Amino acid sequence: MKMHFRGNSAVRLALGWALLALVPACQAQTANTAPNLDKHARKIHKRLTRYQSGSYIEVVLRDGSDRDGALGTMSPASFTITDSESNVRETHFYSEVSKVSPSKEYIGAGSGHHIRLWGPVVVGVVAAGAAMTALEVR
Repeated sequence: MKMHFRGNSAVRLALGWALLALVPACQAQTANTAPNLDKHARKIHKRLTRYQSGSYIEVVLRDGSDRDGALGTMSPASFTITDSESNVRETHFYSEVSKVSPSKEYIGAGSGHHIRLWGPVVVGVVAAGAAMTALEVR
């Protein structure tokens, strides 16, 4: 039995050129949302995208300092954060951040109270008032 595609036949050459023509059309295209960032900066960018704008986060910078505040706008290379102590907007590059985590700080100096603690207190006071009113009405 003789092979038809042996050697440099015209059919083999045409088949090779046809496959080469299809290769660029078959390549997958990836969405590049953060161009020219190193691996660590892309990781920080991905972590920050988990938080909505206005979320309170803690950012630890590579120089050892940390920032607490509300997340602002994000660009492909940097992001803004409103500092919780001074209410000043700061812009940081993803490459200068070492760690990102959620924070419980609120904007403004001296605003150490947390709204989560006030909810049960208010509900308790309203329930006690309703109970007292129900006893008085009988």
